[in-house]
Amino acid sequence: MNTYIKTTKGATNDYFYAFVEFKETVLELSSPQGLNKTVMKKIPLDEISGLAKDTYLGGQRISFEYDGTFYQFFECGHAVVDYLQENLFV
Repeated sequence: MNTYIKTTKGATNDYFYAFVEFKETVLELSSPQGLNKTVMKKIPLDEISGLAKDTYLGGQRISFEYDGTFYQFFECGHAVVDYLQENLFV
């Protein structure tokens, strides 16, 4: 599933569009590059902390912290937040 993501590390914010996929106990974030997907980050689910779900500007948002970086996943398209919720909130 594709969605917009905001990462915050210290005072630096980055925004990007990424493909989100769960593979066993790992969340993979990749960026579509033509026919290939470049994996940007592999996040072990057992190392996520501060998992939360809220509403931001009328859309749902899921956020958590991993390895000193705060991740926010924004609702973009159908069922993205549901997919994240089903796999993260277990």
